[in-house]
Amino acid sequence: MWADPDFAHDRYVELRGRTWHLWLRRGLLLLIAAVCVAALFNAYGQGPTTSAVAAPQALMQLETPPRLSGGLLFQARFRLTARDHALSHPKLVLNENWFDGVTLNASDPSPSAENSRGGRFAMAFPALGRGQTLTVITHWQVNPTTVGRRALVAAFDDGSTRLAALHRTLTIFP
Repeated sequence: MWADPDFAHDRYVELRGRTWHLWLRRGLLLLIAAVCVAALFNAYGQGPTTSAVAAPQALMQLETPPRLSGGLLFQARFRLTARDHALSHPKLVLNENWFDGVTLNASDPSPSAENSRGGRFAMAFPALGRGQTLTVITHWQVNPTTVGRRALVAAFDDGSTRLAALHRTLTIFP
């Protein structure tokens, strides 16, 4: 059987009995191409989106990517605006999910004080006058082994009074 040259020619050159292999290879190549095209259209993250919440006392905006991959560096930009009166003790408060598998590398400007209590991380800043805006840029890195979806909460407080809170979902791909 193996010594028959016609059998070898039919099987290995003409692919008789193995035509489905050709379609399997084409399908796998198409799958790889589809993943690459989806990445080109930002299906896997890094393109930032902006969320905002307005309250009578304050306006809070957050600009950050909703989808990320393990190992990526990214930034989150918080804009905190005092609307109708001055704020003597403005704080940016982040829930524990911001730090679950993600590392905070830096924040600019640096907070005047930092506090962690009850699973929340608070950064205090100097007083804001009426109508003034504080922009806080934080730089983060996703730990390479982190995968999943988490609910992020960022809040704007004046002392112990909650002024505004934003809720976002972060999806981390492997």
